[in-house]
Amino acid sequence: MKKISTRQKIINSAHRLFYEKGFNGTSIDDILKDAGLNKGSLYHLFKSKKEVLLSVIEEKIAYNLEQKYKDIATVEHPLKYLEEKLLTTDSFDFKHGCALNNLVQEMSPVDEDIAKALLKVYNALEGYYFVALRDEDINDAEKKSLSKMMVATVEGAIMAAKAAQEKRPYMQIIQQMFKSLYGQDIL
Repeated sequence: MKKISTRQKIINSAHRLFYEKGFNGTSIDDILKDAGLNKGSLYHLFKSKKEVLLSVIEEKIAYNLEQKYKDIATVEHPLKYLEEKLLTTDSFDFKHGCALNNLVQEMSPVDEDIAKALLKVYNALEGYYFVALRDEDINDAEKKSLSKMMVATVEGAIMAAKAAQEKRPYMQIIQQMFKSLYGQDIL
């Protein structure tokens, strides 16, 4: 078994706690207690809680999205692949919603550096959806607009499921989105 570094313990704990309790609802002490570490461990590696969050955004949130969608550019039917990914909800946590969306709502208005880091991840997510539209007979400007609409719809669906504390609203919205895409000559 591979030993987890102190830095990775901090990032893993912070990621989970920021997701469950929010950035402002999580203290440095919460992170350290969860990771089983002392303050010296954290401040030796990070200057602040903000620096921990920036690492979480890059190393956990962005990485997880990359892993989820990394094959989209190489599959035969990328839009169908995206649909299957979005309708496979085994790993979704509808109680807490979307880690990216939660942080965008909480932190984008209050910190410019964090807002930039979150926007970079959000733009990457739109990029994956753009790639999913590669075979569709529409121009790049339309693909870009449509990928933005799709991401907004998916994030809204996750928020609806979080509000209801169940997956049914999410499933209904995602199914309707693809029904509209395929059935209404949007594509």
